[in-house]
Amino acid sequence: MKKKSLLVAIFFIAIVQPLYSQSFDDFKNQYNHEFESFGKERQDGIEALRAEYEQMVGAYKNAMYRMFDSEASSVDIMKTDDNIKNITQAAAPQQVINSAKIADEAQSAKSEIANTSSEQIMRQIVGTTTDKATAEQVKQATEKLSAVVKDVENQTEQPQTEPKSEPQTEIDAKPKTGEKPTPTVTNANIPSGKPCDYRRISSPFGERVHPVYGRRHFHKGVDLAAPNGTPIYATADGVVAFAGTCKGYGKFIKINHQNGYKTGYAHMSRMVVKTNAKVKKGDLIGYVGSTGTSTGNHLHYEVYYQDKLTDPAKTL
Repeated sequence: MKKKSLLVAIFFIAIVQPLYSQSFDDFKNQYNHEFESFGKERQDGIEALRAEYEQMVGAYKNAMYRMFDSEASSVDIMKTDDNIKNITQAAAPQQVINSAKIADEAQSAKSEIANTSSEQIMRQIVGTTTDKATAEQVKQATEKLSAVVKDVENQTEQPQTEPKSEPQTEIDAKPKTGEKPTPTVTNANIPSGKPCDYRRISSPFGERVHPVYGRRHFHKGVDLAAPNGTPIYATADGVVAFAGTCKGYGKFIKINHQNGYKTGYAHMSRMVVKTNAKVKKGDLIGYVGSTGTSTGNHLHYEVYYQDKLTDPAKTL
């Protein structure tokens, strides 16, 4: 027993006591080292957040470029007459929007964003520069830009690969007589009625405000959510001015109604008419799909009058 107590005493003197006899300088050096390590870890964490923010700035700019390019290119293809002349002149709708102005504003906005640095974007969102921002401010800016990217993708839709083959199932691929949409007006030369049997309007016509810059973004048509393969019909008599692939719009048909009106049908899975074909109101022209820049099956439908936009929802 005495021998065991002696061994414990020797252990305390040799091992434990020096820990309590550490000099103040040794303690200070150890504390400084631990503080420096903590500071370095904290700084590394902030740098990682800043790198994530810079990456999100790139994604944000790309999403905005895609949105503004889509706006400008779709206006260009709709305003050309495609050598199909007007025969008559229809009465103008109650409200029209200058499409050329929207295209010009889109290009101007794209240039502005291209020339805006990540520092300027950070200042606009949280009021400080990247190098002075706290970890919470960097997170806030990144989350805000991420929300903008998602908003743009939901509105202009993320580019996807077009299907390599036609849809396996088409709904009412050969509609029976009397199953065409019922027109809301009797004049077959003016766009009216439903272009397809849709479930809901997933995105309406009109102005939206940019979440960061506060400037407007205009949705030029209505998005009609419908299953893949849903038949699409011409909403008025006319001539197919364009049937092909359009940037952002995927498989796209433009009909010139030869009276000042034009209609556009985008994101089709398949087209059944060709350029220069004559169509009657209610004729089958294609099927709903998700080609081009689209996150889901729907028909993007536009109505122009004398190269100015009008709300398609008023004609449904």
